[in-house]
Amino acid sequence: MRLFKRKKEEKEKPRHEFCDIPVGSMIEMSDTITFDLEEETTYTYEVKAYKKYEAEDFLRYMYQLANDEEILLGVDLDPDSGEYNLARFVFSSEEEFTEPLGDNIVMDFDDPEDDGETVKVEYRRKNIFDTKMTLVEDSGAEEYENVELHEYESEDGELLTVELWNSWFTFYLGEIIEKGDVNVYPK
Repeated sequence: MRLFKRKKEEKEKPRHEFCDIPVGSMIEMSDTITFDLEEETTYTYEVKAYKKYEAEDFLRYMYQLANDEEILLGVDLDPDSGEYNLARFVFSSEEEFTEPLGDNIVMDFDDPEDDGETVKVEYRRKNIFDTKMTLVEDSGAEEYENVELHEYESEDGELLTVELWNSWFTFYLGEIIEKGDVNVYPK
């Protein structure tokens, strides 16, 4: 009997701390992006909901985190290494689909060093993924088919993810963060 138990245990994949973090869990962020913006060294957020995107050789989680503000923690599985990569995102905008996205997107941002001026940042498309999206909230989970994710990156390594579902674009701006800067306290 023990022999069979061992085989069963060997077949089970180990659960990664960044997979399916339950709604209501707490996540502590200590990345420089968060504490530069918040003037704190760490900040704790509650997981309010998350989206899970799945396609062949692609798995991403986007955790909606909230305290006084809302941010998103993006978690990607690298299919080659099995490792996870993390990014901190902010919601940028939601717009109705009027024309297809181009290979380059230029966005204007307020210049933090010069009031009234703007800075243009150009993002180049790296990938398009046709995914199934599962939205998990306190009230349950809903699945959506044919959700496109368009991945862009600037010369400085800043990320732009655009979710296209039905007739709406949702824009998320982000930067890569280190795994050591994120602590998960599951519910």
